[in-house]
Amino acid sequence: MESNAVIVIPALNPPTSFVAYVEALKQEGFRNIVVVNDGSRTDKLPVFFKVKRLGAVVIDHAQNRGQGAALRTGFEYYLKHFEGQSDGVITLNADRQIPPEDVSRIASSLHNEQAMGSFALVVGTRNLDGKNVSDYDYNMGGVMRLLYHMLMGVRLNDPLAGVFGIPDLRVSQCVEVPGDGYSYCTSLTMSFEKIGFLQVPVSYVPFEIGAEPSFRKIPDTVRILYTIFKKFILYSITSVGASILDVILFGIFTSVTFRGNPLAIIYGTICARVISASVNYILTKRFVFHFKSDSAQETTKSAGAFFVLTAMQCLCSALVVSAVKMLLGGSAVGIKVLVDTALFFVSYKIQHKYIFKDDAKKEDPEMEVKMKKARKNAGQIVEAVPRHDES
Repeated sequence: MESNAVIVIPALNPPTSFVAYVEALKQEGFRNIVVVNDGSRTDKLPVFFKVKRLGAVVIDHAQNRGQGAALRTGFEYYLKHFEGQSDGVITLNADRQIPPEDVSRIASSLHNEQAMGSFALVVGTRNLDGKNVSDYDYNMGGVMRLLYHMLMGVRLNDPLAGVFGIPDLRVSQCVEVPGDGYSYCTSLTMSFEKIGFLQVPVSYVPFEIGAEPSFRKIPDTVRILYTIFKKFILYSITSVGASILDVILFGIFTSVTFRGNPLAIIYGTICARVISASVNYILTKRFVFHFKSDSAQETTKSAGAFFVLTAMQCLCSALVVSAVKMLLGGSAVGIKVLVDTALFFVSYKIQHKYIFKDDAKKEDPEMEVKMKKARKNAGQIVEAVPRHDES
């Protein structure tokens, strides 16, 4: 069965079996295949020449720029030649060639999701519990599943496969995703966090015979983990910065502004906390969660929730520290450090999931028009909802 989805494959020094793989994809019904030669050696040019003769489009990078850059090149080609005429893009790997029938399943899911009015990211999900799974894939897959769930509240069985079905209306979004290396796929996945995912099972395949994997375990793993933790790191920096500002302002208010006033400590505490919390809110909104809405209603709603959370966090800290100190004894400072650390993580999850969540789901007016048109073309107008289905 033919599919109008466009396949994009970044390739660096692909094995000779890649030619047969492209031919098999053609026989499976994929007419449009875009291969990005990401600076391969000259001795690999015959592979690309044969792929081109099979009808695939080959785009050359003069030098190696990384998987992310190669994917963006493919997406840009798609937007120029296929936007609005296709279900979207399916990304594959040249050195880990999942069976064509699995690609067809992704294409069918991509088509059906849009026909139902959903524009979620289709994620190819491998079974990482099989006996042929490498130690790295098994261990890293487990770590990534845990991190996605803890930091983003998303349950993905296999975040590292790099096999995606990207809806037509979302391809332009993927071009804007930063990163050139392997961490790009992680950033791409995270960009769909509030839109939703549909997981489709695909076969686990080892590297092809003759493949020359460009993935460098230590540096690329570090970059992937940094991509995951970047938002949390920024959150930590803004929180610590706000705490330091709070202490400085408290000192100024108690020793200068309200000096000699019997209620100087109370007044200083309140004023310092209001100012530091306001600064923390602005930084967290803009630089951590990228909450872009500037409407008075949205700002008031998020700011109000943020200040209520801050107040509850302070109250909860005081009550828990007091209770633990009374029941178990020990150092109040040590107890407070442990309690505040736990509350720090809880606060992050609440802000991420509830306070700064709505803005990310909003579409610009042009995108809304495109989505309505796409649903009409599918013959069914259905309200799009986030999907976090599990295979």
